[in-house]
Amino acid sequence: MIEKWRDTAFGSDFGGDFLDLIERISDDKLSMDLIYKNTDVKKYLDNPNLLQERTDNNVKFTNTEYEQYIHFEDLIIGLSVIIVEAELNNEIDLTKAYGSKTVTFTFQKNEVKPICSALQVIYNNPDDYVLFEMCMEEERKETLNDIKEIVVAFEKIVN
Repeated sequence: MIEKWRDTAFGSDFGGDFLDLIERISDDKLSMDLIYKNTDVKKYLDNPNLLQERTDNNVKFTNTEYEQYIHFEDLIIGLSVIIVEAELNNEIDLTKAYGSKTVTFTFQKNEVKPICSALQVIYNNPDDYVLFEMCMEEERKETLNDIKEIVVAFEKIVN
């Protein structure tokens, strides 16, 4: 599935930055702890009201030597695709999504439920997110269609 959703997940500049982060931090294994150690996304998952402050919904990469941010929605979409791919195939072949390696990702259902919930909120409220402000109408429809498919697959994992 990762190859089907690669443009939505990793085709943008921010999505590509997230993919680079995943490849940089993972060696050959990825975990939610590793994601949380290298970004500040957990603060937004724990306190979604921060997203309403409209500071471009930026998530900071905490492992870089320089300040690097991506939009919350880009990280959640990319991470959701990685989670679904890991569940379906027991590994994530990032070479099918503009990357250069294959990694494994182990997780517990309760660890990824907040990611699924965040993806559902993004899908149901696209006007609240910068990503959709930048899309042309056709691109917006395609992106929302992909997100809907990702949500359906993700819900099967957490339910």
